[in-house]
Amino acid sequence: MTYVIILLLAGIILVILETLLPSGGILGVLATASLIGAIVLGFKQSPATGWVVLLAVLICVPILVLLGLKALPGTPFGRRMILAEPQQDKGSRGKAGVDDENFEFLKGKSGISVTELRPSGIAEINGKRYSVVSEGEMIEPSVEIFVKEVEGNNIIIGRKNV
Repeated sequence: MTYVIILLLAGIILVILETLLPSGGILGVLATASLIGAIVLGFKQSPATGWVVLLAVLICVPILVLLGLKALPGTPFGRRMILAEPQQDKGSRGKAGVDDENFEFLKGKSGISVTELRPSGIAEINGKRYSVVSEGEMIEPSVEIFVKEVEGNNIIIGRKNV
């Protein structure tokens, strides 16, 4: 009976460790072997002991796996493995993403291309940098441009004729 209990406890501990530590499945295989050994030894001792051990395994293992997965994000390894929740406030999100700013006030304004526009790139208009799109033509850096139109968040520019 003591070997059955030792194997059962070892299997349960290994199941918990398998959910919390990266082992490449080694701890899972050892846990499975330990639990199967406990069940086999339990049935060799008596059918009643075997059924009790089997029932304990069938109840404990799923519960322990779920508890381990629930505790995983709180462990140092889990924090490195699982991505953090996305930031919801606009200030910490940065400039990437869809911006609801209205760029209509830029229509007709002049500026200068900062990067190559093939056809999209960065331009400086009124001292501020914007992501812009040319009308299909490639524009080199440091070329004077003007805003032809604004379609939603797209600032469409053209080369300024000098």
